[in-house]
Amino acid sequence: MNTSLQIIATKALPALSGEQVTYNAAKNVFLSQGYTSAAGNMYYKAIRLSNRLVVYYDLGQGYAYTFLNGIKLFCFDGPKTNLIAQRYWGGCDYRIFSEQFAKQQSVLMLKNFLAGQLKAQGAYVSEQEMLSFAQGMIEETQRKQLA
Repeated sequence: MNTSLQIIATKALPALSGEQVTYNAAKNVFLSQGYTSAAGNMYYKAIRLSNRLVVYYDLGQGYAYTFLNGIKLFCFDGPKTNLIAQRYWGGCDYRIFSEQFAKQQSVLMLKNFLAGQLKAQGAYVSEQEMLSFAQGMIEETQRKQLA
């Protein structure tokens, strides 16, 4: 088992400081310990990572569905992580969790971040190149990391 990824997930991510995580091999995701609300819903974090990027889902488990409450993207700056993008859903704009929707939103969030960085540097890359690069980086986080 690759313990360096577990160390990153448990110690390097500011969103998980003090929390224990477990690796779910079937879903290829790190899961935080959850808590149960007064309404009986379970809330927890699901994390996928590569050596360059962390995709962090805020999830809620209701009686019938798992909901995607938000996504955060972090990049690594040495041993530290920096938040580069986030999006939240809630209220009337809730989303039932699906891998496809979560991946699509993550790719768009990363593409928008990259577009902002390119603009700040006065550089130009085509929309398709940015989208393709962002998709590749998100797909790296979805590859099986542990045996």
